[in-house]
Amino acid sequence: MGESFSTESKFQKIVGSLKREILAGKYGLDFPLPSIQALVRRLGVSSITVRRAFDVLEREGLVVRARGRGTFVSRRGALRKIGLIVPGIAYSEFFPPIVSEISRLAQKESYTLLFGDISSKSPEQRARAATRLARDFVSQGVAGVLYQPVELVDDVERVNRDILSVFHRAKTPVVILDDDFVPAPGRSGYDVVGIDNHAAGVLAASHLLDMGVTRIGFQKRPKCSVSVNERLHGVVSTVFDRFGKSDSHMVLEAEPTDVDAVRRYVRKFKPQAVVCGNDMAAVELKQTLGKLGLKVPDDVRLMGFDDVKCASIVTPGLTSVHQPCAQIAETAFYCLLRRIENPAMPTKTISLPVKLVVRESTTPQ
Repeated sequence: MGESFSTESKFQKIVGSLKREILAGKYGLDFPLPSIQALVRRLGVSSITVRRAFDVLEREGLVVRARGRGTFVSRRGALRKIGLIVPGIAYSEFFPPIVSEISRLAQKESYTLLFGDISSKSPEQRARAATRLARDFVSQGVAGVLYQPVELVDDVERVNRDILSVFHRAKTPVVILDDDFVPAPGRSGYDVVGIDNHAAGVLAASHLLDMGVTRIGFQKRPKCSVSVNERLHGVVSTVFDRFGKSDSHMVLEAEPTDVDAVRRYVRKFKPQAVVCGNDMAAVELKQTLGKLGLKVPDDVRLMGFDDVKCASIVTPGLTSVHQPCAQIAETAFYCLLRRIENPAMPTKTISLPVKLVVRESTTPQ
């Protein structure tokens, strides 16, 4: 039975239907699209309408016509697939809005977005899943990949290089989301789109120092990402610039839920404020401090990074450095399209601006 199309939008629907089938990989490079006569029968339209639809697809570079052989998907049409690897979506509220925006942009630009499951709570399993996805994306002929580096694993730089080597061998362009996996001043050689995490750390520390806080701590998880370490360095450098020394800065390198570690840390350093690597860690640390009889912000001021949903709904509200998720997604997406069009262009790091969102966790009454 033929597909039903309304008269006024018949032509647009035919174009859209054929485009979706092309981008979904229904037709390979060596197999022609259905003939004009077959589409006339299938869609219940005139041959002129089908020819017009083929004209549009040809102008967009999705198909090519071979005299006497039929209409085929072009190489460009066959490669209108983008891969997305985001291990952080399994453990951070920061990445879902970025993934959602990239999905919207892919649809807008007529790209098929391939996005696999990396939902494990285990960092090692996420790394293995990312490796499998990389190989799968290459086998499917993606035009390019948006990649958030794996973190929280041993020998993390090597793990990320191994994953990215799959794309390197296939000459598949890659743009990195969030931050490079190589600590500064090193450079991985890929385009990177995120924020200036060092500057974000400076912003966080300056806020606390301007409020009269002198004993500023920083919490980070063991084997944390380069981005968190850059935030730490921003805090350290700001404290040093203010006091000429950094001994007023203390690092809690432990899970924020580790009650014993937090107890030892508080007893030893007596921080007036703690900056956490991200918002979720700050919320968890607040709960741990509560178990130790310490209130936020009366006993310890607390702040995080990202400004995700939990920062605004926790009580007291969490002061946080806001990341522009939609802008990061859009910038990375179009950076990848430019990289696909011109693989030889110089690599770049694009750092988008951040802003401080002050809430009650750093403003005791």
